[in-house]
Amino acid sequence: MSTAPPLITPADRIFVAGHRGMAGSAICRALQRAGYGDPAQGGAILTALRAVLDLREGPAVQGWFAEHHPTVVVLAAAKVGGIHANATYPADFLLDNLKIQTAVIETAWRSGVRRLLFLGSSCIYPKFAEQPIREEALLSGPLEPTNEWYAIAKIAGLKLCAALRRQHGFDAISLMPTNLYGPGDNYHPENSHVLPALIRRFCEAADAGAPSVTCWGTGTPLREFLHVDDLGEA
Repeated sequence: MSTAPPLITPADRIFVAGHRGMAGSAICRALQRAGYGDPAQGGAILTALRAVLDLREGPAVQGWFAEHHPTVVVLAAAKVGGIHANATYPADFLLDNLKIQTAVIETAWRSGVRRLLFLGSSCIYPKFAEQPIREEALLSGPLEPTNEWYAIAKIAGLKLCAALRRQHGFDAISLMPTNLYGPGDNYHPENSHVLPALIRRFCEAADAGAPSVTCWGTGTPLREFLHVDDLGEA
């Protein structure tokens, strides 16, 4: 009885794009703990600082792939931010993420990368999707207006992976994490996501002895949170 080959091996050259971000750094930690990218077996965990490689620039990405020869790619790089940042910089969120995804995913396919994992976001689903959300809810209704720019870019990345799989057999899959928190999070007072924003507000209130904390919103939306190291292990 034949068995399927392993999805990744210690001999793979794994490029984690976005390795300094919260999700990317957790994925790197998990890969290292599990013994992947073992130099003794010819493997490596490949990373690139933005000062060295701007993932928005297609020719630069192509040159980097030609030099480093990754066999597996994890695309965790993105321009991210909370509600305020999305509302303030909608063009940046749409353009930057479209450029990153197109450059990395297309180059990975053309370079003969064996497997690619694209990290999306739960915000790709309609604002009023039935709970718990099912995959079939995608594109079945309007998006949350405050972050639709980011969501549209992520939907485009997901569909690009699906199109390359369908037309060319490229082994690209997409993972939609829920709201993440943990080491490496952004606690900016205006540009952070909901959980670090709440943590900052409560910590500052406790330090100041404030009698109450005022939070955005009505308090009625449901949110689901996942520690980033649990994502990395998955």
